[in-house]
Amino acid sequence: MSWNDTSFEKEMMKFFRGKGDSSDVLFKRYASVRDAMYEDGFFGEIKGQEPSLSDHSEKHIQDVFSRAYKIMGEDSFCYFNETEIYCLALMILFHDVGNIFGRKGHEAIRNIAEVYNKYRANYQNYGNERRIISTGASAHSGKSKSGNKDTLKDLNDDNLDSNLVRLRELSSILRFSDELAEGKQRTCSFLIDKGLYSEESMIFHKYAQITNIFPDRNLGRVSITYNIDIPVDFNKDEQEKLKNLLKFTYYRAHKLDEERRYTKYYSEILKVFKTVSVVYNFTKNHIPIDIELKQIIFEDKYPIPGELKVVDGVELETIFTKKDENYNIEKIINSIITIT
Repeated sequence: MSWNDTSFEKEMMKFFRGKGDSSDVLFKRYASVRDAMYEDGFFGEIKGQEPSLSDHSEKHIQDVFSRAYKIMGEDSFCYFNETEIYCLALMILFHDVGNIFGRKGHEAIRNIAEVYNKYRANYQNYGNERRIISTGASAHSGKSKSGNKDTLKDLNDDNLDSNLVRLRELSSILRFSDELAEGKQRTCSFLIDKGLYSEESMIFHKYAQITNIFPDRNLGRVSITYNIDIPVDFNKDEQEKLKNLLKFTYYRAHKLDEERRYTKYYSEILKVFKTVSVVYNFTKNHIPIDIELKQIIFEDKYPIPGELKVVDGVELETIFTKKDENYNIEKIINSIITIT
């Protein structure tokens, strides 16, 4: 079985076509690394090392590629040179490989570089490329040299084979694409229903199960839709589970908006994204029920995110209730009880 080219990779081939032998060589270099990793089953083995982690197989990598294509759009490829597109493709490919050593510190440059050395033939000849790819991919997560979350600040323009590489811009696109790559494709409903994920990981899988994210470059927005099904027996235990899930959606929606504002601060390509909208749809036993929750819209605001983050659940709930008081979680629970 071979790798299925993503929309990003197809546009990459189209972008390279007719630009000379050097561009053809770049794509072949990229594809050789990708195919070596895929044929060796590398991405699938991450699950074996971290069985309760949400999906980080080739499906996730392909999803990040697709998200990158959607937030860039066909026209934005021309903003970059061929070397930059090549570097971005490799950064997407390698950004999560450190999970093979365990989730904690997966973004460490040394972990990414070690996997790179395994799958890049004659890696000794690609020292500058390895440094650029591992440094750029590492910035998608973790902490900066200063100890905060502003990892993009540490990056500078670079060059590869005498071609400009705007590493901060590329890493911004990777980081935002990775944030958007969430949804049902990252989990298994059977394992959720049977409680076969670890307790600390379960909330991430339940979140993935209900989440749909759609970036629309033309309208300059990211739409989040949560589809939540209420069980027939909505007892105290189920009510508590829903409270925890709603709190987590508030956190993740706010986090996504923070990432939108943060990454666009460092990226010309991402400046077009001006809002994040959030919609909740509820069903009971898969039959729609009407909970009067208006669409929530997050817009640009300052200061720049990355310096101070809201993490307390009560504060996050307040952010939502200030926009619509019906987002009070107890009120949502009572409304569902009344309807059902």
